[in-house]
Amino acid sequence: LRAMAQMVRPMKILEIGAGYTTPFLLEALVNNQRVYDDGNLAGSYFKDYKYEPKLVVIDNMSLGELREKPGMSDILTSEITEFFEGEFEGKSLVLQEKYESFDFVWFDCGGIEEYQKFFDEYWCLCSDYVFFHFTFSDGMPNDAHALILSSVPENVDIFDIVEPHKRRQGSITMVRKKQ
Repeated sequence: LRAMAQMVRPMKILEIGAGYTTPFLLEALVNNQRVYDDGNLAGSYFKDYKYEPKLVVIDNMSLGELREKPGMSDILTSEITEFFEGEFEGKSLVLQEKYESFDFVWFDCGGIEEYQKFFDEYWCLCSDYVFFHFTFSDGMPNDAHALILSSVPENVDIFDIVEPHKRRQGSITMVRKKQ
């Protein structure tokens, strides 16, 4: 996720379900604040260039509980990070009003019901890349993967990364909305 976020240089990342990935997402945004031009960057990239990234994290663990996890205290107090405590359901309108949309979303939360709630409430806030965790079980697509395929419109690209040596949580499904 860190490498992908560094490659696509998102402005606003939404992470639903804080965890071991949170430091990697923040690190990518911090790294992206520096620009290294090896002569390959398009000149139009620098027109009106302003990079003020934001990592918005929603998690049902309390802020105090999260701060106890190694490394999370610095993440939660970073000026780049905003934390929303509680379930993700019902927060989309507040996020849309404040951030409009998110160009990079990491969804790592719950089961099939939560996936459906995500599509019902958050899909319209996703502008570019959406990553779903745990979409394969024992190397085969699971119910979450089937729900993704039936929920996304035709104008998307879908790519699965499967870790065949894992029984659970060994996959990522990437969906990219076409512009």
